[in-house]
Amino acid sequence: MTYPTHLSAPSDFIIAQISDLHLSTHIPTNTDKFLKVLDFALTFKPNLLLLTGDLVNDGHLPLYDWLFDTLDKTNTPYLCLAGNHDVTHEMGHDLPFDKRTFFPIAKDDRLIDTHRLVIDLPHATWQLLAVNSALHGHIYGRLDDGQLAFLKTHLVHAMPALIALHHHPTPVGSAWIDEHMLQNGNEFWAILNAHTTNTTNRPHVLCGHVHQAHILQQNGGTLYTCPATSRQFAPHRDEFGIDDVASGFRLLQLHNNRTLDTWVKRLDNSGF
Repeated sequence: MTYPTHLSAPSDFIIAQISDLHLSTHIPTNTDKFLKVLDFALTFKPNLLLLTGDLVNDGHLPLYDWLFDTLDKTNTPYLCLAGNHDVTHEMGHDLPFDKRTFFPIAKDDRLIDTHRLVIDLPHATWQLLAVNSALHGHIYGRLDDGQLAFLKTHLVHAMPALIALHHHPTPVGSAWIDEHMLQNGNEFWAILNAHTTNTTNRPHVLCGHVHQAHILQQNGGTLYTCPATSRQFAPHRDEFGIDDVASGFRLLQLHNNRTLDTWVKRLDNSGF
């Protein structure tokens, strides 16, 4: 798999972040929802599709083949990250969560470990740094020394930065999912904070995993979480719960003045 390393746009650059597809032969409705979200996202003519993990449940190879073929047919550049379900097989779906067992599985080699994309606009250059936070056999995430070093290396550049990963590095206020966030989130934010000289170059962090939409401020930058194309998790709940809001994605618009705008778009056409 060869992902783009340089892209450009004549004015603003549009990114559609799509996350938590959970493609599965046992849940065909997840495929239908993903295709509807993808078609909706493409109406905004994005310059990049950014898929932030939990793409396929249980590492089922034919579904990855189908997914990459579907993305290729959009004729839109894309990046794909792993989530915990891409590297973990979960047994006991009929059991309470704490009674289930989790087994490590191999990550599809087409999914990113680390990747840097440079985005050229007429009067600004952005960078997008993608890092794999998924741990084989675990729900929570962690960045290893190599991935942290990758961030340190590239955040020395003065250009505005986006950082993409699967696991949320900041609690979102849902106790059950916050138990399974990025384990070394403090170390992650310390790296970002060390390379932030003023409020205009604070990095923008994009994640999936929580099946909720949030914008959370942190000293080292701003965290934007993404709704799922599959089911949505009820926010601000200590126990697991399903929300009745529609599937969706996050739309981002990078500007020449080094700022961005972002909206959540859902299949019922609502957005904020």
